[in-house]
Amino acid sequence: MSQIWEFIKPLIRWVLLAILVLVALALMVRFLGIQPPREFTIATGREGGAYYNFAQRYQQRFAEEGYTLHIRPTAGSIETIQLLNSGEVDAGLVQNTLYTDFDTSNINILAAVFNEALWIFYRQDLARPPEHLADLKGLRIGVGEEGSGTLAAGNILLSMNGVTASNSTFVTAPSSVAAEQLKDGELDVMLMVTGAASPLVNEMFKTPGIDILPISRGIAYTSRFKNVSTMLLGEGTIDLEQNIPSENKQLLVVAAALVANKELHPDLARLLLIIANEVHYRGGILEDTRQFPAPLYNGLTMNADAARYLENGPTGLERYLPLWLASRLERLLFLLLPVVLIAYPLIRGAPSLVAYFNRYRVKRRYVYLRNVEQEYMSYDLEQLAAAIEKLETFQRELNESVNVPTSMLDEYYELRMHTGLTLDRLRTQQAALKATAQSSA
Repeated sequence: MSQIWEFIKPLIRWVLLAILVLVALALMVRFLGIQPPREFTIATGREGGAYYNFAQRYQQRFAEEGYTLHIRPTAGSIETIQLLNSGEVDAGLVQNTLYTDFDTSNINILAAVFNEALWIFYRQDLARPPEHLADLKGLRIGVGEEGSGTLAAGNILLSMNGVTASNSTFVTAPSSVAAEQLKDGELDVMLMVTGAASPLVNEMFKTPGIDILPISRGIAYTSRFKNVSTMLLGEGTIDLEQNIPSENKQLLVVAAALVANKELHPDLARLLLIIANEVHYRGGILEDTRQFPAPLYNGLTMNADAARYLENGPTGLERYLPLWLASRLERLLFLLLPVVLIAYPLIRGAPSLVAYFNRYRVKRRYVYLRNVEQEYMSYDLEQLAAAIEKLETFQRELNESVNVPTSMLDEYYELRMHTGLTLDRLRTQQAALKATAQSSA
């Protein structure tokens, strides 16, 4: 039993290392075999809005990389969140606004990508022009469409100021429809949460008889909502020639978030961030250059691949190779590294392991020879015959062995010599016992 354990004990480490290598290789094959889909879908707001326009730019860049990005228009952020959570779409652009009353368990944040403001446009012919949100009480207000972030955020802000559906007229409709109703006098006010790049924002600023309500109590809002900030829209920012707006306007600003279903393939998540960086890094009216994409922590889990990209930026391979190829090679290198680290001691230790087996075989034979030499004088003829037959077989095996490592040659020839000497002694003892038996007979 002790001899068996002596043989097995040095092998345990090697067996465990071999198992680890096999497991690592199996995981690598499995992981590399999961290729990213060539088509996926991003949800946006209505066609013509800022979300939709940015998604079109994403779509163009993905096409250049060999992917098909489908755009699914929605009523707004709430509908987008619902589609993402159910897995009907893969990614989406949503408002990081004031509402939290929806299920986001299957959604990860990739990054904040640009700022968007709460735009409150009103008719200048109102009997009493509003100065605060509270002044909208009793008016006809376009609060956004069902399923939109504008509706969710607007309801919260209006209710905080005592403006409710019971004392005012709330009209739910897409922003484009509400804008026409405001121009035609069917609405007094319209709310819209979108980026400054929205063509509708520019259109409303340039519509005669329409003005924008500035937020005069920004600190009161930002102290209540940590994901909201204020920003000054400077005089002439929209149009210098026409001096629009004609004076500085303070706005409530929130970040628009690029989010994804948790099942989104890691390659696609990283590609989305890389492309989003290309699209958004220049900034705009509401953003500084290179302000976005940026990490966003609002209760949702950050996508791990996106977080690494935002922290470290693009890799060397991503700068010089097509994105799909760079991501594939990096993933391969990432997986090969632990395999190499595990396999290295095996490869390095292989010669010593072979030498150990060879020396063990030699040692085992020497142990047998020693026992025979110590006991053969007490053997009878039958025992001597068995021992001689065993040693003759072993001698033939030694003579036929030609693939002996150079390092083992000395031990090999010594074993052959000792085996021959022991055989001679056994044969001599066998002949003596036979002679004794014949003389006795």
